[in-house]
Amino acid sequence: MAGSKETLAALVAPRRIAVVGATPREGAVGNRVIRHVAGPRFAGGVVAVNPGYGEVLGRTCHPSLEALPDAADCAVMCVGDNRVEAAVEDAARAGVKAVVLLGRLYDPGHGGPTLPERVAGLCREAGMAACGANCMGVFNTIDDVCLAMSHLPGLDRPGRIGLLSHSGSTWSGLGGNHRPLRFGIGVSMGNELVTGLADYLEFLVERPETSAIGLVLETVRDGDRFVAAAEAADRAGVPLVALKLGKTEKARGFALSHSGALAGDERVYDAVFRRRNVIGVDTLDEMADTLEAMACGRAPTADTVGIQTDSGGERQLIADLAERNKVPLAVFGEATRAALAGVLDPGLEPDNPVDYWGEGGLPVAPRVMDAIARAPEVGVVVFSTNMVSGRALLNASTAALEDAHRATDKPCMMLANISDAVDAGEAARLRDAGIPVLSGTETGLRAIGHLIGWHARRRESGERGGAVEPPDSGIVAYWRRRLEDRAPAPEEAIAMVADFGVPAPETAVCADERDAVAAAERIGFPVVLKTADPSIPHKTDVGGVVLDIGTDDELRAAYRAMAGALGSRVLIQPMVSPGVEMLVGMTSDPTFGPVMTLATGGVLTEVLDDAVAAAPPVSPGEAADLVAGLKGSVLLDGVRGARPADRDALARAVSRLSAMAVALGDLIGAFDVNPLIVHERGVTAVDALVTPRGP
Repeated sequence: MAGSKETLAALVAPRRIAVVGATPREGAVGNRVIRHVAGPRFAGGVVAVNPGYGEVLGRTCHPSLEALPDAADCAVMCVGDNRVEAAVEDAARAGVKAVVLLGRLYDPGHGGPTLPERVAGLCREAGMAACGANCMGVFNTIDDVCLAMSHLPGLDRPGRIGLLSHSGSTWSGLGGNHRPLRFGIGVSMGNELVTGLADYLEFLVERPETSAIGLVLETVRDGDRFVAAAEAADRAGVPLVALKLGKTEKARGFALSHSGALAGDERVYDAVFRRRNVIGVDTLDEMADTLEAMACGRAPTADTVGIQTDSGGERQLIADLAERNKVPLAVFGEATRAALAGVLDPGLEPDNPVDYWGEGGLPVAPRVMDAIARAPEVGVVVFSTNMVSGRALLNASTAALEDAHRATDKPCMMLANISDAVDAGEAARLRDAGIPVLSGTETGLRAIGHLIGWHARRRESGERGGAVEPPDSGIVAYWRRRLEDRAPAPEEAIAMVADFGVPAPETAVCADERDAVAAAERIGFPVVLKTADPSIPHKTDVGGVVLDIGTDDELRAAYRAMAGALGSRVLIQPMVSPGVEMLVGMTSDPTFGPVMTLATGGVLTEVLDDAVAAAPPVSPGEAADLVAGLKGSVLLDGVRGARPADRDALARAVSRLSAMAVALGDLIGAFDVNPLIVHERGVTAVDALVTPRGP
């Protein structure tokens, strides 16, 4: 970024604001901004700048920023693209610390630096922070300022949730929500010409009032700094809730046309988020529920949720959606079941979720809630009702939840199954008491799952499932020299994988038929014949692999056919015992560097599209979790009479290959070990492909 923490503070929390282009003309941006830029609690000063007026809306109007008696901290540029460069030059000369660039800075291009490049250069040279361009601006409810194109309702009270968005419409929609989510500082980042995502993240994490931060992202432009900021947020106990846009090919096209963002692959972002404990969400409603849950200020006392409801049907709905979304419902112990049985009507089950509604009616509600809140096996306490206005049921439900909230330090939440039915007054009262009101069964349950998972990951000490075994330094040095020299041949790729601790079969390189027969007789039939042409990455697609060759005559025939089509150079390997075929690979992402891929392998890898990504290195325990997340993982347990495969050996192999990815990732563009065959005992890497990293 340009500038420093001081200039970023001047941008996000200024004490003296200048509105450049202020005007009395109704509807103009300069008129709207000067009206709402400072709220009644703002303790600083606001000045108008426009050479065409002596005053604007009762404020003295100055001809330029240089003409101000005292330099502004931040200047909001409410001028057209044809005037913005001159305005930024004026700001630089006047010693302004930060600017908000609301315009698109459109430049048809006539050779030489573009308008955005020239403006960015001016800001960097002057050490100014800059929001935008092509943004909606900044709001700050703590200091009561709105350096933005639009005034957002509902931002009259200080809040504790941060918001950083590449989408201006989403920034305004979330910021002006009627829920209300209590936002503190919200930045519509636009194109990030100068000041970027990591800068804002670092600033918000260091603010003592920040309890959670929502991120609406088209892309991450600086992977290293984003990762560092996310790690700092996790250390500080500030949860990040991220909605990544542009996950599909069509949406990525929109991202390019919208802001020049190069949206990364969905699995890469999932991997980066998972490693840095960033909560990924799929919708804005899920983001809103998750931010409210994460900002509640309480941590689960167990990794489970206990739920009370007044509906048998919605009890089933909650159970279905909790299982689908892997939200851990508490299994009540005998003491809790006995306590519930003592207050529930006969025939009502003391199971989670608890449907309490029977002949006992409303008086039963607080007693059931108390039993759930006291249960040691419950970490999060939830009352689920639709919060319909004007009913005694609503008041009894909220009162029962409030009693529990006062009696326990566990997170206590209201789950409304129908968002449109929520009584706004009662919801606001609960929220003022520190009780989140989650608006939607599935989004609310997912939010509760995120709360439990985020705290559980923070509690984990050290590497999950043991440490990553470091590779031998001599082996690393050898392969680094080798990769710097030239691209490895197929047999060398297999040897490299073996050197990093993953078992591989003996591989003989043969130049002619006689060599092939001799190698097969030495290795022992049956054997596999493969083309050794390094220009053929997927051998099976072109007939470059022949399996289970049992005699000299079969080998000679197979060799002659393959040599005629694909060249004389071949590989001979022994047939290995059958097993489950997996793929383990790495790609070098342009933003985040090495990223591991684990997938159901063999010839159906692309067809099945059953894959998960991870940021290396991964421990054996983390690798086991990744394996378990694959649909094809069930094959490892044995199907149709097959013996179970060796999951532990697979996890160790994945971990060792992830260590290889870290050690050599700056020299490798990609590698695939496919298939990695998982046997009843052990694994074998029977084929490997290594692509050097390009310039």
